[in-house]
Amino acid sequence: MSHENFQKWLDEVMSKIIKNFGLDIDSVRYKLLESTGIFISSIVYRIHLQFENKTNRQNEELFIILKRSKPNLYEINHIDLQFQNEILFYQKYTRPDEIYAKCFYVKERPFDYVIALENVNTRGYYACSCVYNPPVEYTLAAMRELGRFHGKGYVMKQMQPKKFFDIVEQIQEVRYTNKFMDNIFKFCSNIKTLRVVEYLRSQNHDAIFCDKMEACLSNAFDKVMIKTVQPLEPLATLCHGDFTLSNMLFKTEDNGQLHSMLIDFALIRYSMPVVDLSTYLYVCCTNEIRKNNFSEIMRAYHDALKDYLLDADIQDIEKYSYDALLNDFKRGALFGFVLMCIFVPILLGHLNSELMIQEIINLGPLESTKKQKYIGGDEISKILAEALLHLKDLGCLEHVL
Repeated sequence: MSHENFQKWLDEVMSKIIKNFGLDIDSVRYKLLESTGIFISSIVYRIHLQFENKTNRQNEELFIILKRSKPNLYEINHIDLQFQNEILFYQKYTRPDEIYAKCFYVKERPFDYVIALENVNTRGYYACSCVYNPPVEYTLAAMRELGRFHGKGYVMKQMQPKKFFDIVEQIQEVRYTNKFMDNIFKFCSNIKTLRVVEYLRSQNHDAIFCDKMEACLSNAFDKVMIKTVQPLEPLATLCHGDFTLSNMLFKTEDNGQLHSMLIDFALIRYSMPVVDLSTYLYVCCTNEIRKNNFSEIMRAYHDALKDYLLDADIQDIEKYSYDALLNDFKRGALFGFVLMCIFVPILLGHLNSELMIQEIINLGPLESTKKQKYIGGDEISKILAEALLHLKDLGCLEHVL
């Protein structure tokens, strides 16, 4: 897009955002800040908006995040559906008194979706400095916020069932479906996971174990991913769907406690808690952290969930017991492991995400996945093998073995 076309687009969007604020502002001006980012599904612009409040005659300012869809990924990542999900979340699910970023404006136009959000850096929330293997206190803060997030789903499901399920029915399935031909996540799930079986065989690991894992992982998309996301009562709730460090911000309060805020709700889904729990544990945490801190992490999540339910006056919380959540985790933890096989080589720097997307565009989903299967070599394969064997030790593979 040329500079002139971009400026015209930006002026049009900003005029609509300003109009949404009402008639009580004057002398409006805005500036595009230098810090912009290009992500897998969107382009992000940071805007500084200044104006005069006509009510109190005070000069005020707002910092805005402007998310715009990337048109060249519509067929691959179904960006339109992702933006529809995020718009649904902000317009129908959140309340003004909650900590989420305020949504100022949305535009739903084919190939040009836009969401304008409050830049919560002004509230002291910032991204973690690492996208993998954060300090334990960051993981515990993330788990506490996830407990509250899942708790909100349980409360709305019980207190406002019609509103809750009306929202659920509008959620667009983006990843875990067979209705899309050339679904990149299907190829990645069924191909990239098999490297771990090949590695274990090369290390003369138990042949029966390898055979059974190969039978499961060769069709991981259907047997693991689609199966795990199916909602089962009573534990099904609204899940974030992409619960990773890149989709949360952190703030240290005056009392020293670290708090987390969730962002990017493009993959929300009515599903099982293990979808979010296993995603974080296997995409963001090392094998050592999972082995040494698993119980502490799970307890932090469950304690926050329980407190949220009790504060909302939900009395029958036994169905959300720690044992019930742990059993759900054991049933579906392979979900996070499959995502680990796909994303950890990228997070550890063995494949640039922009290069990965370009290869998908150039080669197609199947051939690009085959090319990327062994990224990181034995270093990554060993990490994946250790994670799989720890899943066995936790009792998460009994339904496979």
